[in-house]
Amino acid sequence: MNQAFDAIAEGYDLSFTFTQIGKFQREIVRKYLQSSLLGKKKLNILELNSGTGADAIWLARDGHKVMATDISEKMLEIVNQKIESEKLNSQIQTMNVDITQINDYHFNEKYDLIFSNFGGMNCIQKEEMRKLPEAMTKLLKEKGRIVLVIMSKYCIWETIYFLLKFNLKNAFRRYSDDGAKAKLNGFDLKTYYYTPKQIKNMFSKFFDVAAIKPVGFTISPSYLEKFFAKKRRTLNFLERGERFFADTTLAAKFSDHFLIDLQVKK
Repeated sequence: MNQAFDAIAEGYDLSFTFTQIGKFQREIVRKYLQSSLLGKKKLNILELNSGTGADAIWLARDGHKVMATDISEKMLEIVNQKIESEKLNSQIQTMNVDITQINDYHFNEKYDLIFSNFGGMNCIQKEEMRKLPEAMTKLLKEKGRIVLVIMSKYCIWETIYFLLKFNLKNAFRRYSDDGAKAKLNGFDLKTYYYTPKQIKNMFSKFFDVAAIKPVGFTISPSYLEKFFAKKRRTLNFLERGERFFADTTLAAKFSDHFLIDLQVKK
């Protein structure tokens, strides 16, 4: 799995982070974090699947302390370059971590928030996902939170798009419990898709759900960026629709991603 993400590290920001769709979807997540968690106090944050560090840098600029982790050493090299460029060495540390074996790593402190953005958790199959809640409770402070942004099992946009192209295989690729293979620069990566209810049930022994939000209900998946590049008015219309459905929990089930906010049980 690390080889697949190493292979896309150099181009990741151009293919997602800096795209119009990528920016808008990330802004949805950031607005939620800012309104629900970050505005209250400066937090100690463990970021899983940090990718090229866009969120770690944003959090550190706001005064939060971040441990940015990823399975890909190439991704972390880019994170470290950004840390040096931004002079945020005192705010961000990095660690090469495979979250399926998180119990094998030593963390020197406990965290206010564990955060994973944009599908990193979709690399984990159900058996491994079920082991994470207990492991995560050991890393969190009392009343600690987990915010995960996960690719949804039922994405209306993706199903309709591929049906219109008469591509039945891809129209329903997320539906399988056995996962779907994705190609990342020639490397195969197995991806597993979840519903908000599945994640809620897996974490229910240790966590209560604080919120579930759609991320990409009317806004399309990022691979349609080229299609919308010259259709700014249409994209603006879809963005307004996204804001309209922002607090609709049901929409999360059918979005490109969903955000789930979990709090340690009292």
